[in-house]
Amino acid sequence: MDSSAIEHAQRVAARVTAEAEGEAWKAHHMALTVFLAGARSAREEERHARQLTDWRERLVACLAADAYAEVAELQDQLQGWILTELGRRDGSLGTLLAHYPLPKPPREPRSVFPMPASDVYGDGPEFYFADVFAFVTDYLAITLRRPLDGTSATWCPRWWEHPEAGARLSALWLAWEHLRHDSGLGMTTWWLQHADPHLRVLMDPRQGPFAACSPSKGHTQTPFEPLPVEPYDPS
Repeated sequence: MDSSAIEHAQRVAARVTAEAEGEAWKAHHMALTVFLAGARSAREEERHARQLTDWRERLVACLAADAYAEVAELQDQLQGWILTELGRRDGSLGTLLAHYPLPKPPREPRSVFPMPASDVYGDGPEFYFADVFAFVTDYLAITLRRPLDGTSATWCPRWWEHPEAGARLSALWLAWEHLRHDSGLGMTTWWLQHADPHLRVLMDPRQGPFAACSPSKGHTQTPFEPLPVEPYDPS
């Protein structure tokens, strides 16, 4: 049997064991009854339905008695039933996956730095916002309220089209993710030492990266050119 099928059987058995006492049991009972019976007969479905009901009753009793060794044995028993059905018929893994899809892999946080955000942030705690786009949309755009009249401040709805703006907003996001863990001065530090200086540049209507754009008219198709540079000649 494929190792991925074995791993998924372990995953399903662990999940059902953990959720057997709660409201999710009814759905688990129905899904596993159908899976274990394999559409062979109504009698098979009845047998597996009773088997699962008895299994749950023993599990609940063991949990109430704090008999965790017996709980582990019951989880192994459920896993064995699932593995038996997986080895019995072709297509059984597809049926199991239909009821219990594989968990989605964690998404790489996106930033507009020239490297993955996880490389910049390191092995720190989990991000609160999934990426810089969520940070700007769900936090910064809601929190900031400015007269975007093109005189005192401006903004571009397609901010990610501007390399400087993307890099600055990614820096703001990563600084926020780091400083939010400081319950004392973290947010004050973020606003005064990170947000305020960056936002002054970003929203400058004459010299900022959005100066050619407009909050009402949107992103201009002719943004500013990159800085002119010449190749460095060490001689």
